[in-house]
Amino acid sequence: MATPATDISQLSESQQLALQTYTSVTAQDEQEAIRLLERSQWNVEIAIAKFFDGEGPDLVAEAQAAQNIPPPQARRQENLQQSLLRGTSPRNSSERPDAAPRIVPQPADQVIPRPSLLLAILFTPFQLLYKVFSLPLGFLSYLFPFLPRLFRQDTTSGTLRRRVDTNGRRQLPPDDAAQRVQREFTEEYGENELPWVSSGYATCLDKAKRDYSYLAVILLSPEHDETSTFCADVLLNPEVVQFFKDPTNKITLWVGDVRDSEAYQVATALKGSKFPFTALICHTPEVGSTAMSVIARVTGPMDARSYLAALRPKHAARAETLSVARTAAAAQNAERNFRQEQDSAYERSLAQDRERARVRKEAEAAAAAEEKAKLKAEQDAAEFAAKKEQWRRWRASQITPEPGSDVKDVVRIAIKMPEAARIMRRFRASDSMAELYDFVECFEFLNGDEEKAPEKPEGYEHVYAFRLVSTLPRVVYEAESGKTVGECVGRSGNLIVEPIAEDDEEEED
Repeated sequence: MATPATDISQLSESQQLALQTYTSVTAQDEQEAIRLLERSQWNVEIAIAKFFDGEGPDLVAEAQAAQNIPPPQARRQENLQQSLLRGTSPRNSSERPDAAPRIVPQPADQVIPRPSLLLAILFTPFQLLYKVFSLPLGFLSYLFPFLPRLFRQDTTSGTLRRRVDTNGRRQLPPDDAAQRVQREFTEEYGENELPWVSSGYATCLDKAKRDYSYLAVILLSPEHDETSTFCADVLLNPEVVQFFKDPTNKITLWVGDVRDSEAYQVATALKGSKFPFTALICHTPEVGSTAMSVIARVTGPMDARSYLAALRPKHAARAETLSVARTAAAAQNAERNFRQEQDSAYERSLAQDRERARVRKEAEAAAAAEEKAKLKAEQDAAEFAAKKEQWRRWRASQITPEPGSDVKDVVRIAIKMPEAARIMRRFRASDSMAELYDFVECFEFLNGDEEKAPEKPEGYEHVYAFRLVSTLPRVVYEAESGKTVGECVGRSGNLIVEPIAEDDEEEED
């Protein structure tokens, strides 16, 4: 019965964060990752360790299963022949394969050797004496910094000596060690077509687990007499090379020298005590959902036919299971990619909707601002027109009356208005041109019908929208010239009220 899928939205925030961290490291399916995290009490480090190293027996589940043990059945009777037949039946089908742990060797420069307890007790007094004498020496080195440089040895050669084993073989990182093994093998046995992998054991194990493929681990020890025969007659045999090279077999080949730290740890973990040693590793779902186990071990000297006969049946027995797992993983990856594409399409659509909403909002804001500006312009125009009319009414009440017949120093002016009306009026010669302009501007309000003249509007500066011009010759009389009517017009004159067009104002500007 299939396990019902868990809704991720129902997980807590800490559980969702743990799930995201775990899947980013392992790239496992979310439902399987949730079940593994539940078995690990939502501890990300424990879950990642179980994913790479395989899961051990669940003690809690075994204890719960022990409480539900059925009652013992009746004692079974069998004769000697039946016992012999049961003893000859194969037991490998019921035995679980050994786990293949993930080995990550510690760098050589970080290894701290620890002496045994007996040596630690013997050297304790010397250690105390060293600490007693090191204090004054340290004080002297602080006072005289040149003293330590005089007695200091070459640290570079000491570092190199610490990084070299007792057998004279320098320890390298996993990738460099794998390349060195390939180079030494080629120098010893010549060029070959083996599908070497220039990576560490942990990297190859992770790749085999991720791709649901096989990992063939070959450990060599040059100190054994059978190593040369195995490499020349078995490992370089065309059938063996073709078995490892065949892409349908999906085998990753990793070869290590037990004199290297990583290969020695791998030999210890895979229980390889006799060399040359070959282990075939693959995914074993019966042990755990993420377990990698050793399905075949081949040790000792043998011919190429026997070597392949020991590996091929184990390889073929797991081919179908791994093929199904690869198909399921491909389907899960396709589904995950499809969900990611859907999420990306949704995000793009959401971004487009947001962009359209932003553009629409900006357009609405611009239209509202334009409408507001238009309203304000209309209000300002109406207010300006009201102030202008108020100013004209106020100025009409301030216009000097026409001088009488007893006044001799007068100027008679005929003014042609824009409405084709002709006005005759007398002005004092001492009146300014501004007075004449104000008369023309406020002519329609000079009837004097208003009982009370309005006040002058505050903050208003009047601008004349016309000019007074004489025709023959054409002379323009400005209001701001500061001259009097007598100085400009003389004793009499004919003036035309000429409106100032916008084009003329632009030309003047």
